[in-house]
Amino acid sequence: MDDNEASAEGLAAALAADGLETRYALSGVDALHAIDGWIPHVIVLDISMPEHDGFATARVLRRIPPTRNVGIIAFTALGEDYVRTQGLRAGFDGYCQKGNTPGALVHLIQRLVH
Repeated sequence: MDDNEASAEGLAAALAADGLETRYALSGVDALHAIDGWIPHVIVLDISMPEHDGFATARVLRRIPPTRNVGIIAFTALGEDYVRTQGLRAGFDGYCQKGNTPGALVHLIQRLVH
C-alpha cells in the first residue's frame, strides 16, 4: 500500500516479476477493501500517507481476523530506528527502506512466508 500510485504500480510490477502475486491499494481504506475475498500472505505498507498512516493501518489489520496473522512489512523512506520503535507497537513484522533493490524486499517477504 502506497499513496503514490506510480510507486505502488512499480513495486507491484517488480514483485510480480519475481513471481509474487500482487495487488495494491492507495490508502488504508482501499487496503481493507482489497482484502475482502483475498487474504495475502504479506502486506507491504508505506508509513507516511494522508488520512491513515501505515501505523494506524497496521493496527487495524492486526485487529481483524482475516489479517491478524498476516506478515506486515513497513516499506518507507523514514529512518529505521523510528519505524522499528513505532512499528513494533503497531504490529509490523519487518522493515525495508525505500530505495533498496526490489530483491531486498522480496527476500524479506519470502522470509516471512516460509
